[in-house]
Amino acid sequence: MDDDIESINDGTISTGVDLTISAVVIPFAQFVPLIKDVAEILKKIVDLYGTAQHNKRITKLLMERVAAANSAISILREDDLYTSKHYANLQKLVQVLQKMKKYAEEITQYNKVQKFLGAQTIETTFTNLCKEYEISIHLLNLTLVVDFKVNEEKERKILQEDVKELMKFQKALAESFTDVNKKVDSVEQKVSDIVEKVSAMAITMQNLDHKGNQSKIDNIFHESLLPFDDYEETTIFRGDRLRKYIHVKAKEEFAFKTVEKEHFNTVKNQVTILKRLKDCQNIIHFYGITHEMNEKYYLVTEWAENKNLREYLTGREPNNEVKARLGFAYDIAKGLNFLNTVKIVHRDIRSENIVITDRNIAKITNFRVSRPFEAATNKIAVDKECVRHSSPEMLRRGMTGESIDVKKKYDTKCEVYSFGILLWEIAECKIPYSQYEDFIEITQKVINGYREPFTPDIGIPEKYQELVTSAVDQNPGLRPVFSKMLTVLQDIFHSYDVKNSTSSPVPTKKRVPVRKDTGIFNWGSFNYLTIEKAIDEHTRGTMDKSTIYKCFDAYANMGNPKAKYYKGYYIAKGWSDLTCSQEEKDKITADLYKEAADHGDVSPDAQLRYALMVMQGKGVKKNMDVAVEYLLKAANNDHYVAMFNVATYYFANNNEELGKYYMIMAASKKYNEAINYCKANNISYL
Repeated sequence: MDDDIESINDGTISTGVDLTISAVVIPFAQFVPLIKDVAEILKKIVDLYGTAQHNKRITKLLMERVAAANSAISILREDDLYTSKHYANLQKLVQVLQKMKKYAEEITQYNKVQKFLGAQTIETTFTNLCKEYEISIHLLNLTLVVDFKVNEEKERKILQEDVKELMKFQKALAESFTDVNKKVDSVEQKVSDIVEKVSAMAITMQNLDHKGNQSKIDNIFHESLLPFDDYEETTIFRGDRLRKYIHVKAKEEFAFKTVEKEHFNTVKNQVTILKRLKDCQNIIHFYGITHEMNEKYYLVTEWAENKNLREYLTGREPNNEVKARLGFAYDIAKGLNFLNTVKIVHRDIRSENIVITDRNIAKITNFRVSRPFEAATNKIAVDKECVRHSSPEMLRRGMTGESIDVKKKYDTKCEVYSFGILLWEIAECKIPYSQYEDFIEITQKVINGYREPFTPDIGIPEKYQELVTSAVDQNPGLRPVFSKMLTVLQDIFHSYDVKNSTSSPVPTKKRVPVRKDTGIFNWGSFNYLTIEKAIDEHTRGTMDKSTIYKCFDAYANMGNPKAKYYKGYYIAKGWSDLTCSQEEKDKITADLYKEAADHGDVSPDAQLRYALMVMQGKGVKKNMDVAVEYLLKAANNDHYVAMFNVATYYFANNNEELGKYYMIMAASKKYNEAINYCKANNISYL
């Protein structure tokens, strides 16, 4: 028992504070709003976990505690007697859970967490909140299914890893700033100031623009036109609308882009906000708008001498200048993370919208369709220019005509996908899907799961390829967050050895060599089956197993966790084309199951099967503790077979309470083994 709780008696609870409350029976109806509050807090933390850019694993630890509390109090019954003491203690629990929610809000978004770090450490606050949580649970005499104290050491490690990752992100973001002084603390303050200004401006402007009050926008955000006579035109053009100008006095180069008169207010409003992003060297600098003799308007930005990235990559060999191109990838990641920090989505990330300066710095440009996060529900058209970089969910929406609601808006997951395709283009030095010209054909292939493969032996690090594979995952929920992409690209760029890697082949994972192939899979052999379609064919049993295995094998090699599970399953069943020994097959199967099992909550089947292999010592070292750990993961993921196995384990170890809990859960799922056990042992499961 904690030192915070000295004793629990019938009338008084001692916590170092006098909490004596007279036991007056009150109606259960008064408890209902508090119970609903807990459910709402849980829903909010689940949402925060889904959108977290930082400290995602810490947020999950909080989510598990709130979920446990919600589960424990949801079984309260109206026919039980409750007192004012119960009510006051439930109020205290709700207050603690509210603190947890606020803490989750602060640590998951960079614009809040960097302020938070200045006042109090993440680890200390988490520990204190957990202590308050434990006291509240004890005061209510609630029994939780999970004993969180068992995992204290594991949680401490998670805390340290998440904080370390955040510190790493801060250093990477600091490299994007133009100041000579790039200390992390100065970057934090600068980002905080920019976020505050940009957010306030964006919200105000969005509200006024929505109501059609352009005159009020002009009054609040007065934007003077730049004197046109201060600039001198040159003979250098980029397309029909972009031209190089020189400042007469400063002799600095600028880009003048023609603005249609009907779009003037929209561009002016955007520039008013985007000028505030000038501190980030990986976003094109906006200076304002100028006007030529009452005829033309121009958007004035910095000039990029080396054109756009598409033009830069054209004709280059992928084996050469790898370090420079990795630098471009890292630059773009810094720019995108800065935009994400100030809550702006670009919505058109592709090589034509990245420019390269004379110092070989990559910068994001063309914010024509960019929006603040809150306005990201605006409909965005997919055309032949952006189809190659558009996510499958956006393409599917365009094909089916689905309406865009809050749950299906263009968001950072779509942006991550576009960045993933751009990373492939940077590595390969060619246009994605260049072999297809038809807009509809590209759309159908992407929707069905086809992605361009990497060319073997071009010297691109394997870690880079793995990042691209995860970024373009068919399932948006499995794509990495921008902050993680930034730190991965930071590692890749800084650790890349030009001498040893310029023309060296891509390293491969250490695995038993079981087959010879070219590294390029013939996707046509299974007619562009999506992973979901392959699983459906597996379930129906109507397609040849060797064909389905090839599909699972291809997607598994791209990093898809579901495909890894099914590939392992097919190997275990003898339905693969592997020719190695059974011992080697068992090891490959165990590795695949574990990789799928460790990929969040995607595959409880993988968690169960890996647990059983560990329990038997098949393909992996026998370890009962690890087996139970993965059984619990599967059981808590609603797998009734795992529930039954966990229950029998607890019964065998004289833990009747948890044994009954999991057995009843399995029986409630109509699992016959569990039902028979409950009947044989007089356990009520209905």
